[in-house]
This record gives sequence, C-alpha cells and structure tokens, in this order.
Amino acid sequence: GDKIVPVVDELNKDLPIKMFEYYATGLYSLDSLIQRVKDDGLLRFDLMPKHTRLTRMTKSTAHRTLRNPFYYGEFYWNDKLYKGTHMPLIGKDLWDKVQELLNQTKEKNEPKPKYGTMEFAFKGLLICGECGRTVTAEKKIKKSGKEYVYYHCTKFGGHCSQKAVNEALLDEHIVNSLDVLGTMQQDTVEYVAEGLKQSLYLKRATVDRTRVKMEAEKAKLQNRLSVLYEDRLDRNITEEFYNQKFAEYSTKIKDLDTQISKYTHADIDYYQFGVKTLELAKRAAELYKNAKPDEKSELLHFLLSNSPLTDQTPQFTYRKPFDRVRQRALSSDWSG
Repeated sequence: GDKIVPVVDELNKDLPIKMFEYYATGLYSLDSLIQRVKDDGLLRFDLMPKHTRLTRMTKSTAHRTLRNPFYYGEFYWNDKLYKGTHMPLIGKDLWDKVQELLNQTKEKNEPKPKYGTMEFAFKGLLICGECGRTVTAEKKIKKSGKEYVYYHCTKFGGHCSQKAVNEALLDEHIVNSLDVLGTMQQDTVEYVAEGLKQSLYLKRATVDRTRVKMEAEKAKLQNRLSVLYEDRLDRNITEEFYNQKFAEYSTKIKDLDTQISKYTHADIDYYQFGVKTLELAKRAAELYKNAKPDEKSELLHFLLSNSPLTDQTPQFTYRKPFDRVRQRALSSDWSG
C-alpha cells in the first residue's frame, strides 16, 4: 500500500530527486523545501500518478516521500524491507543523509533545518578570525520598521573583541570576490577544458574499470544464486545450507549495488561538474546578484567554506576547484 508506492512516477521523477538533494544540504525545513520545489516548477500535479490522488504537497506528504526507501531501490511489504527490481532514483548514501537530518527532530516531529532560516545567506560559512568560534546571524528591526541582518561571533565561553557586521557589507565583499572568478579569458577556458579532458582519460582508465569489475562480480554472485536455487529445488542441498549461502550472496550483492549506485551518481556528477565549474566561475557574480536569499545561501555553500571574519572584513575561502580558478585569475598565470 502506501509504504511501497512512490509519490511520483517516471514522468515527474525530478521532483523526488530534487527533494532529497535539497533536503540533504541541511538548509531546508519541510515548509521551505515545499516552497523551493514549487519555485522550481516541479510540483506538477497533472503529472502525478492517479493512484496518489494528490492535489497539493503537504508537510506530511513531503516527510513521507523523504522516508520512502523506494527511491534508493528498496520497498516495504508486510513490514519487511525488500530489494526492488526498479531503477533507483537516488543513491543509498543520499537517502541515509536525509534520514539523519530527519531524525534531528523538533517539537511535533518536524525536522530541524541545519542552518535555520533561509534568509541568512552567510550563516554556516563564516568563522571568527580572532577566536575561531562560529559566526552566527540574527535579524534586527529598527524603529522605522526596516530589517537588517547582522553577523557576529558567538563568543561562547570566552572573550572576543570582534564587532557585528551588516550583511549588506558582506554582500559587497562577496560580489567583488566573485567578480574575479569571471575574469577568465577564452584561451583560459580552453586551457582548463583541455585539463578536464585529460581527467576524463584518467577516469576511463581507472574509475570506469573498477565499476566494470564490480558489475562482473555482481553477475557472478547472481549466477551462484540461480544455481543455488536450482539445487535447492532438486533437493541436492539442505535448507540450512541454502539459507546460509543465500544470506551470504544476497548481502554481497546488496553491498555491490550500493557501491555501483555511488559510481553511477558519481559519473553523472563528474560529467556535470567539469562543465558547470567553468560556467559557474564565469557567471557567479551575476547569479549571486540576481538570486533570492535561499539561492544565495545555496550558491555560497557550494563555493565557500570556513571563511574567517576579522574586523568586519571576510577572507573568503573557496572550495576546490574554485580556489585554483580564483588564484589563477588573480595572478593571470595559468601555467601548471
């Protein structure tokens, strides 16, 4: 019944994929997750399978979707978990991450978003440059009714002289920083593209071969299960021996499925990431200027991590490979 039927079918498979990917960032509550997929145009109820009878996405529906193992390839029947024959939409590691976040509950079992409200673009990205503690954010409302967002060191358990900084000032700093990423010339883009192709050749020679070996091992185990089953039907082996070997082989197959699934999603990420790296580097400042608060947060969490804030001035620490892209753009030196 309800436990094994997916919320959406093949026509609308992007909806659950994005729901899992967004929620796994830790940035979303169930309410903000629903709003995000609405903004993305993914809530197409005309594409929903008739058996769901859905006319709107509620928090309980979203929660049930995120708890459903169907999307990584398994399903419940009579309160037991079984391996499905359908193609998984997400990897088991992504599903596990979402379950971990769902288990961090508040009152009434509502999942606790990792970074709180979505309007704090820099929350979770800054650390105090003086004492190393976390930098948090809070909203202030002036007598005029105008709202301001400030970031400051938590100062837990000790003294720190750092003052709060207005988010508007951080906005100026990040736009200036992102502008540098977009200064790559066309010959530079071609140079980096050639480097990405060399990475592809290496991938074909190593990663892809590893996956082929795992698929071959899975096929071998499946064949052993088939022979084992035939022997049991012919009563050539005991039920005890059959159950023992069945458990052994099926566990190994499940482990291989998990690893192969990771390689599958890694492949997709690999092919997207190389192209998107250059595209995002060129357009990061433009995208940030035109983004909504939640989109700014998502973009910055993709680009930055643990950036020190000292005397109201941030020193943005870029994730790989954007750190190299910005470093080369600053020096205009793309050798090496």
